[in-house]
Amino acid sequence: MKLYKQPNGKTWSMRFVFEGRRVERSTGFTNKRKAEAYAEAFRTRLRNEGVAFLEKKDYPTFKKAIEDFLEWSATRQKTNTTKRYKTASTALVEHFGRMRVNLIGKSQIEGFITWRRSQVVTAGGVRPKSGKPKKLKRKISNATVNRELACLKKVFSNLVADGVLSSNPARFVEFLPEDNESGRVLNRDEEQLYLSAASQPLRDYAVLLIETGVRPNELCRLGVRDVHLEGDRPYLVITDGKTKAARRSIPLSKRAWEVLSVRLHDAKGKYVFPGGRGGSDPNSPALKFSNAHYGTLKRSEIDGLNRSGTEGACTQYSFRHTFATRFLERRPGDLLTLAALLGHSSLRIHKFEAIRSMEEKPSDTALAQMVDADSLGEDLSEVANPRIATFPS
Repeated sequence: MKLYKQPNGKTWSMRFVFEGRRVERSTGFTNKRKAEAYAEAFRTRLRNEGVAFLEKKDYPTFKKAIEDFLEWSATRQKTNTTKRYKTASTALVEHFGRMRVNLIGKSQIEGFITWRRSQVVTAGGVRPKSGKPKKLKRKISNATVNRELACLKKVFSNLVADGVLSSNPARFVEFLPEDNESGRVLNRDEEQLYLSAASQPLRDYAVLLIETGVRPNELCRLGVRDVHLEGDRPYLVITDGKTKAARRSIPLSKRAWEVLSVRLHDAKGKYVFPGGRGGSDPNSPALKFSNAHYGTLKRSEIDGLNRSGTEGACTQYSFRHTFATRFLERRPGDLLTLAALLGHSSLRIHKFEAIRSMEEKPSDTALAQMVDADSLGEDLSEVANPRIATFPS
């Protein structure tokens, strides 16, 4: 018999062969002496009851299954992946916690979806000139529920792979619809209204999102050393991406160069947008700009005006959609370059907009925007030929 631990694991597992059958299971103990006693008792019972004992499954509770899953994820997957699973598991444990995993079926999972969609979450409100900020309440989004379902599917998939369950009850549960193909796009007037109402550092943050098309979390983690302003081909490098395609270099427009020049000159730490959880740590990246964004939306009233005519509220991702749409106005159909700039491994993003832009003539407004080099950045021709950085696997 062999007792062992997975790399960075907490509990001891046992491995041995009984009547030609390989047995490998966790003891559930972190103490080696208790693990040895458990393993010996397990073998004794196996000798007395035979192979049939192995077929008697001691199904864990869902809470225990999640704990084991997160322990496995921490040793086999990226840190950010484990963090996402840990966040997604909170509501799952609240709902399924004490249930045995073998008692959770498709109907129970559908019940979780119904329960989850009925909940509301308190979001950060707009800070008034005096007094406490007013808290806003909104329903849990379909995207949030889908991330939790993805976690649930993976947990059950692992239980099947480990032989705990014979099938995955979440396999045929469909994800909720998300509006992934389209997004609010700002026109020039709406952009100006937003930027005029925004205070620093949100103003710089929004300009860079519009000019580079990076994801909001990528910009939050952008390091000072990842920005290269020298020479006639300045660019920034996204080094922290979940896929190979997300790790890329992005040429800078004149407008982006100007913003980054000032920020790097004033930088006191490692990040272009520092802050951390308390908002004052120069060597920790900013976490988010949600509250500042909500306040700017209220002051600018661009959601009420919505001159662009596109559906949905303005989110921080709207700036990324705006970048992509303006790029396709200038270079219709150039999806390969756009996918490289956005960090996509597929060309799904904006495919409908691309086809429409190839079939229709640009509007007068679009033509005016095309020649507005100061607004869009006079070197979109440079953006069309990005130097995509190569990173080690």
